[in-house]
Amino acid sequence: MTEYHFNADLARKYGVDGAIFLHAMAFWVGKNQANGRHFHEGRTWTYNTQEALTKLFPFWSRRQIERITGKLREQGALLSGRFGADKTDRTLWYALSDAVLETYGLLAPSISPNGEMDFTERGQPFHQTVKCNKETVTDQLYNIPPIVPQTGDGKKGRKRKSVPTWKPERFEKFWAYYPRHEDRVAAVREWDRLKPDDATLAAMGQALERQKATPGWPAPYACRYLSHRRWEDEAPAAPAETAPALTAREEVPTW
Repeated sequence: MTEYHFNADLARKYGVDGAIFLHAMAFWVGKNQANGRHFHEGRTWTYNTQEALTKLFPFWSRRQIERITGKLREQGALLSGRFGADKTDRTLWYALSDAVLETYGLLAPSISPNGEMDFTERGQPFHQTVKCNKETVTDQLYNIPPIVPQTGDGKKGRKRKSVPTWKPERFEKFWAYYPRHEDRVAAVREWDRLKPDDATLAAMGQALERQKATPGWPAPYACRYLSHRRWEDEAPAAPAETAPALTAREEVPTW
């Protein structure tokens, strides 16, 4: 008899269906962490086809799985991307937010197993390609044990922060202006680590206004924007014929 488990705290936040799915993802992510596999963009990932997911969760239809995963992505609990080298490969890769990883005691520094930072070219999410070997997961499909959240080993647990210590009101303005709002906890952590002064905030505001106005700008997660100092990226070269330059506006966001 197949048993399914979930974390009660996650169920209260994301619903029972979402908590069941997150529990399964946490099992695979933890297994890949232990084996040092599938580490990209500072996270450990796992992947499954829709066909495999419908076999794993036979009580959900394909449409229900799409609805559950879509809602989890909207809520920031689940991250997804496609790393396949073949553009026709529709296999989805999944990673968990820092908050969910911490619930299961899986939150680790953003450092690859070889001790080096492992980011794609220019730090862009999902830019590099990774070949899927279509590894079998039959040992995982029907043997997902309950994962007991770590409650501590005598040390005081780290509290998840959704509000920064450093200039919280300035962070809120940055967060509201930034085009992506996934993984706020990680963005708060990088903000407190960076401790941007007024000059840095002004530079960030000016760069972001330019970048947001650039067609096709692939905005990274806010935490990556901060940790990689993406406001310092060089502006794209202007075309041979350009429209008259806009005069500077006083309302350039400086937070």
